[in-house]
Amino acid sequence: MDAAAESVRKFRTELAAAVGRGQRARTDAQRRTADFRRNTEELAERAGRTGDGEQRAEALAHRNRMGLEVPELTGPIPAAGSTEDTGVADEKAAKAGKSQEQTPSDGSDLDFSQAQIMR
Repeated sequence: MDAAAESVRKFRTELAAAVGRGQRARTDAQRRTADFRRNTEELAERAGRTGDGEQRAEALAHRNRMGLEVPELTGPIPAAGSTEDTGVADEKAAKAGKSQEQTPSDGSDLDFSQAQIMR
């Protein structure tokens, strides 16, 4: 067999192997995506429920060990991203005050910060 024919044969063999790897990778990715979606749907169904007795007790014990605040459940748990006004944003804004970008301390007019440019 001459060198050209041997090169073509090797190329086709490598190409077939690469296509096979690509197909296996695609199949694996599709399987992982389906599993992820299924798990996400299960979590979404459980989102509004509180934990069962043993699970909740373990969570409370962990939070107490870590010195974290344990809120009392008096009503339904608000959904993530809800527009319910909790006052947390107001507290953060009050603590933040004005930044250096908004009020340069040296009175310099050479403050070209992004905050002033983007207004």
